[in-house]
Amino acid sequence: MKALTLWQPFADAIACGLKKYETRSWSTKLTRPDLFIGDHGIKLAIHSAIKPMSLEYQALADKYGMENLEFGKIVAICDLVDCILITPELIYQQTQTELDFGDWRIGRYAWKLTNVQKLDKPIPAKGQQGLWNINL
Repeated sequence: MKALTLWQPFADAIACGLKKYETRSWSTKLTRPDLFIGDHGIKLAIHSAIKPMSLEYQALADKYGMENLEFGKIVAICDLVDCILITPELIYQQTQTELDFGDWRIGRYAWKLTNVQKLDKPIPAKGQQGLWNINL
């Protein structure tokens, strides 16, 4: 299974359903079509980085009442089903919550995440940059 490491509170925002897109500077679909299988995409593990939150990110967590965040663990499993070039139209369709939890600059990419399953018992794991493999 592929995994993606995110700083907190972004990983838990996905796990809790606050965040439906992960914004990135790079496209998975265009540069890695082998990752996508039919219309269902791929299973993706969401990993929270071990690095503590910055003051800016702590303020974001506080704004949304996020407490007891996990660090250095797989916190959710989801389907990565699409990779969309960010346009003004796509930005306009987003909620304020989604905008708060992403970098929605034009020209970046929004990875669409569905079927998110928050893990009752997060799994400790050492993260990596980019997409990486984990055997769950």
